[in-house]
Amino acid sequence: MNPAGSRKAALALAAMHPDDRRWMLAKLPARAQATLAPLIREAGRLLGDRPGLLSSALADEPDQAPVEVPPPDQLIVRLNQCSPAWAARMLAAAAPDHVEIYLAACERACAEAVRRELAGLPEPLPSALAAALARQLVQPGEAA
Repeated sequence: MNPAGSRKAALALAAMHPDDRRWMLAKLPARAQATLAPLIREAGRLLGDRPGLLSSALADEPDQAPVEVPPPDQLIVRLNQCSPAWAARMLAAAAPDHVEIYLAACERACAEAVRRELAGLPEPLPSALAAALARQLVQPGEAA
């Protein structure tokens, strides 16, 4: 069990009714129980009676304002500076509704490569990756 997964599992278990928590823990291997027990105690102390804290801690998506996508002409210029793989990821992260606009502006080989990449991306992209790519698209740095 990875550390982030362990912490999320402990938070979820700490928020359960004690009987439900005991039942869930009994279904886990002894090693997982030993890993989770101290984390559950700590989470229980931290959570107290603040249910909103638990929901925000377990949320997969960070609370962020939506990214304002550059106008199509600027978007095309920025994406053309990237490889097809990165252009596909940036489109998926920040501008999925602009995919066809970008593909129409690409050379055929580039458009096909971007389509292949888009088809192979996970749905949805991991939230931290999507946020980082969206920021890069809106405020490009020297390492695009």
